[in-house]
Amino acid sequence: MLDTVYSRLSSSGLGVPILGDHREVHGPKLRSRVISVCHPVWQLGCGGLERQLAEVVNRLPQETFRQIVVVRGWDESSERIGGYLAEHIELIKDPGPSQDRTWSRRLACILREHRVDVLHVRGLSMLMDSVLAAEMYGKTAVACSFHGFESADTQFGGIRRKVFREALLRCDDRWAVSEAAARAISQRLNLSRDAFGVLPNGVDTVRYQPAMDTAAVRRELGLPLHSTVLLSVGTLKEVKGHEVLLEAMQNLNGDAENVVLVLVGNDTLNGSLQRWAAEHLPGLDVRFMGQQADVVPWYQAADVFVMPSLWEGSSNALLEAMSCGTAAIATRVGGNEDVIQDERTGLLVEAKDANGLREAIRRMLADPGLRSRLAAAGRRDVHGRFSLEKALESYALRYQRLADEMVCDPMGKVSTR
Repeated sequence: MLDTVYSRLSSSGLGVPILGDHREVHGPKLRSRVISVCHPVWQLGCGGLERQLAEVVNRLPQETFRQIVVVRGWDESSERIGGYLAEHIELIKDPGPSQDRTWSRRLACILREHRVDVLHVRGLSMLMDSVLAAEMYGKTAVACSFHGFESADTQFGGIRRKVFREALLRCDDRWAVSEAAARAISQRLNLSRDAFGVLPNGVDTVRYQPAMDTAAVRRELGLPLHSTVLLSVGTLKEVKGHEVLLEAMQNLNGDAENVVLVLVGNDTLNGSLQRWAAEHLPGLDVRFMGQQADVVPWYQAADVFVMPSLWEGSSNALLEAMSCGTAAIATRVGGNEDVIQDERTGLLVEAKDANGLREAIRRMLADPGLRSRLAAAGRRDVHGRFSLEKALESYALRYQRLADEMVCDPMGKVSTR
């Protein structure tokens, strides 16, 4: 299938460029320069994938790794999020059209110009172009990480399944952000579960910690001091399940007194949730706060964090909230089950079950002792299993191994041992 794409490139006049002589490949003890890692992304949005990318490229040691971020669909929102990248990160802006048959060739030229050792592509949307670009250049190892689906019922037709499957098998390393995500992508593409490793997201447990003075944080955010604050953080889109959360807030009756529901995240649903809440929850204090540059104080101000998603690969927001010492409720989907141990570090409910979510919220509202116990246990568990330090160590080891395993075959094509 990829060979067919090569043929189309050649027939279109684009060809497969010859990109210079092969450089000397060094082993672990002979490496004379830092490892160059290139990260192509479609846009620098405000989602968890982009935030995790920024954490990784900003924090890995500069003396060992040189980080290059290529943004395919550069726009105004990317300009804002681009400020999250440290000054030493090399940022390449490519504002070209979404449909561009020359993109893989341009990416190959970037790989050559920057002498990229490892090309790390996140998800499937840019996978084909990344594999093609790496094979055009011939000297770059390709790693693909899978972070989750945009829809809870994502399926692949026969041709797409074959293309993605072949492209993934041509990658030199593959991993998912949770065991559940690894199972899901393997099953949908008819791949062996062994095709994917697992590298969980990591949370900065120093930055994401409980507030020293919760009252002061609430005053700064304009939240009432003596109300119970429920918080949900995530882009307002269907897969995040916010409509189920709003439905669950109905019929709480007396349990909803002195309760504030806060939703933080960019709205992609054109205000439909706000209109629904105004019509069906007229007596409840519901606040849609939009995208926030810093979500830490919102976690610190909340009593309960609610993650009503229909699907999650691994939720950064869930990890961040738990690290801040906020009691958590999440749906029993994807990576949520890898993070929360039901009734010990949080509460799990079925997805799309407004009644079940309502009862979990009721329990949290009625029992401060339960909130305190789950919050403390959740924070300890996140520190033990999902620290950013552990994630960075895993990334460094994978990048190092990929760079060091590059060898030249007799035909001059780079492959892995």
